[in-house]
Amino acid sequence: MLELTKTPVPEAFSPLELDSKSESDLDALPFGVIALDAPGVVRRYNLYESRFARIDREQVLGRAFFAEIAPCTRVDSFEGRFRRFVSSAEPGRVERFDFVFDFKFGAQEVSVEIVRPFGGDLFYLLVNRKRLMPPRPGVPQKMLPPVQRELAPREAEIGVRRDALERRRVDVSVPFFAALRATCERLSPEAWPLFAHEWGVQWGRRTAVDLESTSLEEAGKSLADLSMRDMVSSLTAHLAEQGWGHAVYDFALIRDGIVMTEVERSALAEAVGARVDVSGPRRFTCHLLAGLFAGVLSHVASRRLVTREIACVSAGSPTCRFVTVAAERRKALDRALSEGRLGLDEVRESLRRARTSSEAITNDGV
Repeated sequence: MLELTKTPVPEAFSPLELDSKSESDLDALPFGVIALDAPGVVRRYNLYESRFARIDREQVLGRAFFAEIAPCTRVDSFEGRFRRFVSSAEPGRVERFDFVFDFKFGAQEVSVEIVRPFGGDLFYLLVNRKRLMPPRPGVPQKMLPPVQRELAPREAEIGVRRDALERRRVDVSVPFFAALRATCERLSPEAWPLFAHEWGVQWGRRTAVDLESTSLEEAGKSLADLSMRDMVSSLTAHLAEQGWGHAVYDFALIRDGIVMTEVERSALAEAVGARVDVSGPRRFTCHLLAGLFAGVLSHVASRRLVTREIACVSAGSPTCRFVTVAAERRKALDRALSEGRLGLDEVRESLRRARTSSEAITNDGV
């Protein structure tokens, strides 16, 4: 049975436990994380901070934060505060303050927490963006942080492409996914759903960060502050821009705890093509997109959600269709799909019966 990666969105967070978190854990956090050693050299740098500073973490790690990466922080209210914190702070201490980062592309009003976890030698800067602004006049050029092309000046010459927000891009043709699917099917036929879905969840988490940064840049709002229509439009445009197909979201069943997504011209399904030998949901193709939807919607809802494909072009359907439900309903959803109940009305009825049975058991005191 297909299982979902745990904690796509952190439900509880303790800054004093940062040393025990993996890089993937840090990348899932909805704020910037910069870990410095006592001299101020960058040792850890998460995805959120990378997106908002528009610098790849590979160009940041091992560099002096105050001198090389963020010279705008070379003031007593930031670097001076950090030096005093390092010299006097006992493990377990947290200090908070407000600051304005000045970049060449604009200014960012932030709140910062300096944290020293128990038992570690690193000091963490937790950076929450409060407001994005145009560049502030009068800031000396020497105080502005470098941009990606200044830290890696030869990138364009050696085949590295970036978009307007300095995010790296790679153009991949549809046959790439056909080859990936065929390889997985040859080596481990049953692994494709789990592998692709888990990959999609990770992709969804990172896509949510991209959408978050774009929303703050363009609308001054986080994804959670957008209307559902605007959030959906943002994700739809993002997928269409990258060539994945056209996604349409249906929230008519939201009171039943179901979000339905339909994708027209799915690149993944068309990469495989229609198959006449398929039977059951395990033979569907677009598990990668299912994971993506779960990752993004979990971020917006601040709770764990799961997404499953219930119809696929590769299995003869005119479009690919997905349903998203709360994680606690995953087993009921998977059971319905494994029994061949693939219609939306069938799925809804199966989930309704499962919920009714669960409530009856609870009411009986079991």
